[in-house]
Amino acid sequence: MMSDQDEPGEDDAARAFGALQAEVATLRQAVEALPAIVEGATRVTDYTPTLGAVVKVLTQVEARIIAIQDHPALKLTPEQHGRAIGRAGAEAFAEAARLMRDEADALKRERMHLSQIAGNVLTRQFLLRRQFWVGGTAFVVGGVTVALVWLLIYTYRLV
Repeated sequence: MMSDQDEPGEDDAARAFGALQAEVATLRQAVEALPAIVEGATRVTDYTPTLGAVVKVLTQVEARIIAIQDHPALKLTPEQHGRAIGRAGAEAFAEAARLMRDEADALKRERMHLSQIAGNVLTRQFLLRRQFWVGGTAFVVGGVTVALVWLLIYTYRLV
């Protein structure tokens, strides 16, 4: 015995036909989109602007390399570079040494000037002190002499 579910019916056929229609519609859409996909995949990309920019940059780099290549420093040997550096160092040292000598001479002149000023001050002080000593000694000797003379006069009553 067969039941209603076991027998294929119109509903099953309609459902199968509807599924087939949906599948065919999907397949049609895919086939219709295929030429656009193929055209996009095979379309050649235009690299002209990018290549133009690259060529421009390479031209500038080439000009810089040529300028560097023509620089006189690259034509010198390491020994010549060493001698040039040595000369530059010697010149800088000679200039520094000359400046140091000039400053030392200036300091020496100032020191001599200050010693002359100090010598003049010391000489003046020495002369002033000597004058006071001579004056003081003369005053004391004169006072003692006067005192002796008065003493002699009073002792011998000469007056």
